[in-house]
Parts: sequence; structure tokens; C-alpha cells
Amino acid sequence: MGRLSLYRRLLDDLRASGAENVYSHELAHLAGVSAAQVRRDFMVIGYSGSPNRGYHVGTCLASIESLLDGSQRQDVALVGVGRLGRSLLAHFGERRPFLRIAAGFDTDPSLIGTTVQGCPVHDISELESVVRKRRIRIAILAVPPQWAQTTAGALVRAGVRSIVDFTAVALQVPDEVFVDHMDITSALESAAFFARQEYPDETRTDDAEDEGADERGEGRPGRVADSMEPMIQTIDSLLSGAHMKLDGLAQKIGARILTPGPPDAEVTRIYAGDRVSDLLNEASSSTLLVTNLANLQMVRVAELMEVPGVCFVDGIDPEEELLEMARANQTLIMVSPLSVFETCGLIYQALSESDRS
Repeated sequence: MGRLSLYRRLLDDLRASGAENVYSHELAHLAGVSAAQVRRDFMVIGYSGSPNRGYHVGTCLASIESLLDGSQRQDVALVGVGRLGRSLLAHFGERRPFLRIAAGFDTDPSLIGTTVQGCPVHDISELESVVRKRRIRIAILAVPPQWAQTTAGALVRAGVRSIVDFTAVALQVPDEVFVDHMDITSALESAAFFARQEYPDETRTDDAEDEGADERGEGRPGRVADSMEPMIQTIDSLLSGAHMKLDGLAQKIGARILTPGPPDAEVTRIYAGDRVSDLLNEASSSTLLVTNLANLQMVRVAELMEVPGVCFVDGIDPEEELLEMARANQTLIMVSPLSVFETCGLIYQALSESDRS
């Protein structure tokens, strides 16, 4: 669904530029995916192109819009009309006629009873009654973290089935409730990590030589060797020849093993993230999932895709129900005390050391 939404924006831009047709490899280049992925995604929505002309932009766009928009308008509740909430209202506007932020909720007396960007603002105490009365099934959560779980519970009781979460809190909701986490901190951690990586054409600096770098390119303690590619681009290739057992990998990165996995299970791939749709495309019987979402849905997907192990991060303590399901499925659960990106960095370091030895 995320990729279809991206294709929609790209096709909108192509249509505005006057383009009538686009090939799968051209759209794949713009979207940052493979041409095969584009073709598979369009097969799902029942749309096919022509070998000679590619996809017709207008009809392809109409097919995507039919799936994403549905046939009736859907109202959205915005909980938290502070600076972030008002920015969301201003940005979203009339971009999608079948999606409308129809009701806002806040605790600020100066906002209650007013209309912001065409959206009426109600007292937070009215949340359940208004959402239930208006049959709202989608909500945006933009409240302080300490109120996230309580507010999410109220939304679920009122009938909400999809939540866009800006609170960076791991919400505990029923399995049938979809949650899309919009975590700016995680995004910045990712950006910061990649900004620190060294590429092959970046030679040693004078500072590194002053601090004892020798002819082999070994510089300051903890520094990545100049000849290595960025961690995420090389971690799978290192794993492919490492014959790394799950429990051995957990030991190398200092992770706690909470449930046993398949006997002698090896891991040849790492998938780091929290999007179930991507996991369904990327997972295999030798994939280790690294995620900050310790919920039953992840374990169920791991079972479905025969994923042998899941590594939760940030030192989280999973619920006993989750652990019981993992034991029944023979899914190894390990917990790293570090963040997603720091955990992947440790895996990279451990594999790099094994490769050199």
C-alpha cells in the first residue's frame, strides 16, 4: 500500500508534465524499487501494460486511485491540534477528496469550539461519543507520549480501526487494528547513521594518520576500514558466507535470548524495520527480523513466512503472550539493549570481524 501511494504521487507528477506512457523500469527508477517489483504490484491491482508502450499514465493512475480511495468518502479524527496537528491540517487540506480530517480533539480551552483549517475542534472528553456517532474509522494520534496509550484505547473503543501514530510509542492495540508509526526520531537516527559511514573513495585524513593509522588503513578505535562499503549494503553478503547460527549471533551482539528457535537455524539475511508489508516481501526461512515493535502481529507474520528469529530492540520486555506464541512456533526471540540501527551496527561489526579472521 505504501508503494502504491508512492506510485500515485509519481504518476500524478508525470501526468502534470504531459507524459502519457511510462515503462516499468522508468517508474521503478523514480520509486527506488526494481522493475519486477513494479510489475508485481500492478498485477495485484489487476492492471497490465503494453510491451511496446509501457503503462498508460492516466488509466494506471485511475486503477490505483480506485483501490486506495474506495468508493465512499472516509472521515478522519485528529487527536491533538497543537503545532503538529495544525501543520497536518494545513498540509493535508483538499489533497484527497475521499479522505477528510473531519473532527479534531484537544484539551486546550482556546481551541475547543473553534474551526482550524475547516476542521471543528472538540473537547477530548467528547472523543468517544463523536467518533462513534460519526462512524469514524481512521485517526491521527498527535498527543504527548504519556497520553498515547490511553487515547489509543479510547479510539479503539469508539470503533477506530486504523491509527497513524506520531507519538513514537509502541501502542498496545488489538491485532485487527492497523497502526502506522511515523517516528521522526527513528528517521533521524537512520539519517545520522548513514551520514557517519565511509565510502571506498574516502581516503584517510591527516587526523587519522596522526592518531596512529597504519599502512593497512586502520585508524581510530572503532573506525570502519576505508575499503568497506556502508554497513547496510554489505551485511547480507557477509551473512551469506558466514554460516551464522541465530544463537551465536545473539551472543556476539550481547542480546538476551528469551525463546529457543529452530535447531541449528542459520541466518543469511537481516530485515530491519516495522512495516509488515515489507516484511512479507523480504522475509524468508533464514531472515532475522530486527524491529522495535514487540507485538503479536510481528510474531504471526514471522510464523507465516517461516522467519526463524526476531530481535526486539531498546531492551524491551515482550509480553508473556507474545513469548508463548513464539515458543509454540519455534521462533527465536532475542532482545538487544540498543536501537535498531545500533543493533545492526553490532551485527555488521561482528560479521566483519569474523570475515577478516
